[in-house]
Amino acid sequence: MKVGVSGHRDREGADWDWVRAEMEAVLERVDCTSGASCLAPGADMIFAEIILTLGRELTVMTPVAPSAAAAGCNEKEDALIAAASKVRRIAGANADEAFFNAGKAVVDDSDLMIFVWDGGPSRGLGGTADIVAYARECNRRAVILDPLARTVRDLA
Repeated sequence: MKVGVSGHRDREGADWDWVRAEMEAVLERVDCTSGASCLAPGADMIFAEIILTLGRELTVMTPVAPSAAAAGCNEKEDALIAAASKVRRIAGANADEAFFNAGKAVVDDSDLMIFVWDGGPSRGLGGTADIVAYARECNRRAVILDPLARTVRDLA
């Protein structure tokens, strides 16, 4: 089963140790053969690290926009990209559209999604709430990990 992720980048009050433990628990319960991530800081990178630690294949959906600065990369992201089995460049007319398209590509490429989301609205096109809505439209099976309330529920 291919598992994808979308979630908060930086959320005040988020319990990232809890998120990591719950992601590991979800991946243990399902027969995860590979994972897909956009590698945004926060939930996406934690997920990618877990997938690689488990020895599974990682697909990276890299958002690419004409106006996006190339200086967004860092050593951690570069290392995860280098370790990935596949890297797909997902285009958009601007950075928000590229992130939205990349998030949808993760959903399209996955049998199960893990969302690290507190239930709030997106702060821009392509945020977690937008990807959750897209997953609902696609009837994608998903688990929501709320890093503030520390709750786990299925996407309804």
